[in-house]
Order: sequence, then C-alpha cells, then structure tokens
Amino acid sequence: MNFTKKATAFLVAITLSATTSTVTISEALAATFTKDEIQEVHRIQNQYSRLPKQTFNSGNLYASSPHLTAPFSPGSVTNSYINSQLDYINFYRGLFDLPSISTNKTDNDNAQITASVMAAIKANPFTNQHGLPSETRPNYISDTYWTIAKNVSASSNLNFNVSNQSAGDVITDLLTDTYNLDGSDTGHRAWLLSSRLTTTGIGAAYGENSYRYSVQQVAYSSDGYKAAAKSAVAYPNSGVFPIELLQGNNIAWSLYLSDKTTSGIPKITVTDLDTGEVSQATNVNNFSNKAYGYFKTIITYFPGDIKLVSGHEYNVNIDNVYQYSFKLFNQVAANQPKLKTSNDNTKTKNGEKSSEKISSSQNIKDSSDKTTRKILNQVADPDSSTTIKSALLLQAEKLRDSLNKKRQMNTVIFGRSYQDGYSYYNLGNDQWFHNFYVYNNPDFTAGVVNINNQSFDTNIYTSPYPNLRKRTANHVTSGKSYAYGQSITTDHITWYYLGKNQWIRQNN
Repeated sequence: MNFTKKATAFLVAITLSATTSTVTISEALAATFTKDEIQEVHRIQNQYSRLPKQTFNSGNLYASSPHLTAPFSPGSVTNSYINSQLDYINFYRGLFDLPSISTNKTDNDNAQITASVMAAIKANPFTNQHGLPSETRPNYISDTYWTIAKNVSASSNLNFNVSNQSAGDVITDLLTDTYNLDGSDTGHRAWLLSSRLTTTGIGAAYGENSYRYSVQQVAYSSDGYKAAAKSAVAYPNSGVFPIELLQGNNIAWSLYLSDKTTSGIPKITVTDLDTGEVSQATNVNNFSNKAYGYFKTIITYFPGDIKLVSGHEYNVNIDNVYQYSFKLFNQVAANQPKLKTSNDNTKTKNGEKSSEKISSSQNIKDSSDKTTRKILNQVADPDSSTTIKSALLLQAEKLRDSLNKKRQMNTVIFGRSYQDGYSYYNLGNDQWFHNFYVYNNPDFTAGVVNINNQSFDTNIYTSPYPNLRKRTANHVTSGKSYAYGQSITTDHITWYYLGKNQWIRQNN
C-alpha cells in the first residue's frame, strides 16, 4: 500500500483581501436544537476555549535548538508544542466521534530529525518532499539521520509555513486541507481522521529560509491492520458541527468509508432544511485508490453555492452511498447567535418556515456598482471639480473589472511558472502574481497615479517580472494622471497596470 501523501500545506506572510458577508438570521429561519444538542454545543465551545492558543516562533519553539550545519544536531521542540498539537488533534478527532491518539518519545524524536533535516537542506516547498525524492544528502548529515528523514517524511503530514502560527493552527490547516497543492483529495484530513490511527510523532524546525518545517507522522503499517473505530467519517460530521471549519476558501467536504469500497462518481445534493435551498455538489471526486487514512472509500466534493448559516440544519445526500444531517453552530461561544430549542429532547425538524429571506451585506460588486453610479453622476455634472478625476477612476475600475472577468478564481487551476528563483502564478490572461504560494486571490485595487519624472520611470513595459518584461516604444507623460486597474510590488518596486501588456513602475 502506498502511504505517501503527495501534497504539502503552505502558508505565506502575505496580506490578502477577502470579502465577508454578515448573515442575519430571523428566528423563523433557524433549526431547533434539542437539550442534548445544546449541551453538546456548550461542551465543544468550552473545550475549544481551553485549547492552548500560544503562537510559536524560532525563539520559543525549541527545548534544545537544532544545529543545522556541521556538526548536525536535530534539537528538540518543547513539550508545550507537542502537547498543544496533540490536544488539537484529539479535539478534532473527538468532533468526529473518533478515539484519541497518543504520541511517544521515539516517534517525536524521528519527526524532529525529519523536520530538522528538511530545514537544514532548505527543502524546496514547491516540490513533493514525501520521501525526499529530489533532495541530496549533505555530507554533514549522517546516513542514519537521512534514512530516518526519508522514511518519516514519506509517512507524514507535512506543513511548510512562514507564519508563526500556534501548534493547533497547523493541525487546523491540515484538517481543513485548504492549502493542499494536489487539489481537493483531502489526504491530510483523511490521515488526521483515520478510523485506524492510534499514534503520531510530532516535530518542527525553522530553516534559514524562514520556513517552519512541521512534521506529523500518521501512516504506521501496524495501524493498517487494526479494526476501524468507525465505519464512516463524514466532513462535516453528523449531529452538531462548528461552522468555522467550513468557512474559507477551497475547503472540500468529504466522506470516508473504512471498509466499504465505492466506485464511480456519485451525485451529491446539499439541502438547507430551514430554507429549502438545494445545491448540487461540484468538483465531485473519488480518490479511493489513494487509500489515505487506510480508508477504502474517499469521496470529496464542494457543496456548491449553498449558504452556510450558524443555527441552520443541512442534509447531505450522496446518492446510493450515504445520507445524513448536521446542524451548524459557532465553536467560539462569543460569536454564537441564540439557538432555538425544541420543547422535547428528540431530534426534530422545524415546521413550516417563513418566506422571509436572509439578508446579507453587499459584496464587492454591489459596492463597486454604487461607486460607479456616484462617479457617473459626477462626470455628468460639468461644474463638478472632480469630473476629470472621476472619469479616470471610472476608467480604473473598468480596467480592474476587466482583469476580474478573466481571472481564474479556483486556486487549484492556477498556472505556475518558475523564473529567477521565484514562482509566478497565472491569475488569468496576461496576469501573473508573485509569491511563494498563493492560497487566495489578491485583491485588485483600482486608482489614479500622477506622473512626475522624479518618482516614475515614464517607459511602459509589458510585465513587472524580469523574464516576461520588455520595454515598449510607448511612454507616459510627466505631469499627467493615468488610471490603473492593479498594482503589484516585486523586488521592492511598485508597478501599475494601465492596460494589457502596459505596466509602469515607480523609481526607488
């Protein structure tokens, strides 16, 4: 059986703009919760509040610091880090009615050796590192350490991270599997929620490239022969479930069957039992041949355009395979809207629902339309002192919107290019964004730039990136203003997008 998980999770220190909507729930549009369910919600909220939230960095991660050059020493992480990570693993396993797992010194030591070896060689985050297939052992790392690192990395969840997260945040990333470079196979999650998993090893180390290499060993051959603790593991789980674990980009839902093999691609529908809204699942895949988590069936999908509302109940129907319901709540108690309680202690569905619609705040497009209307009114006023500037802003917004229309919003299908030691990500026609790993699309900010010879290079270029850049025969004119639809900073230089293959740059 192949235990290798061919994907690694990444985070980068980058600020990305996100649109959030505030959903108001009328009392008529909410499921009723039984007394047992309310007690379970409070138990989970209290347990989550007690989980350690300390963030770790290179200054507080280690009990003994590793030495990543000759003489090589893997060091060790603090018990606080290991215990925190294990607490989160078992908290999440508990949400799915799975037994807790343990860790031990030998497995932790081996995970630490693996993390420190990868940190020492500055293992390329953009290449599969399970088994270190493309890496070469330096002379100062012994054959023994290298063999351990190869074997453990091949049987572990790996997380390469340049943010100083908490130990638990790493596990949350692996559970939601948002940053899985292989797409939506949810392999990291399957190992975390394996119905046969009994133990783990935990290690972490910072490399000179500022990455924290995190290792969580999950695939033990002996576990593969154990009886499953549960026949099916669904994400989200049946019963009550935290809405936070479904919020964010690229969080696939999944169904794992421990002993039953299912072939083909089933039809999946998700229904809000409180509003009657029905959504057809998208990007449905069957990864059962991967055997992640020692599961016989691995089905993943996205729930479509269904609105997820705390306090609502949903039904998932995986045609001819599995069907169940769950109710959403907030694991952060302070964010929890009041839950309606039923008169008895049985799981009841709500009666007839009000036809009142859920109201939400306006999204970017709505706000942009308001701004556009305001600008159009100003442009129509010949006496307005902002007429020229408003016209440029309107042009800038049109530029920005033209980029958004061509934009690829699914990070799984980003194009990739590697040039001059950096990665570039294709967001659409003639659009490239530079960073280590982009897990969400950066916002396009429209505006007006005023040109002067001291602050700007007046040449117009085809791209802000060296290997894509050519100087055109055109120029901008000092003293004039120009509309731009996007700005990008690379190599400490800010570039402005004036149109297709038209970029100008600020002088240092």
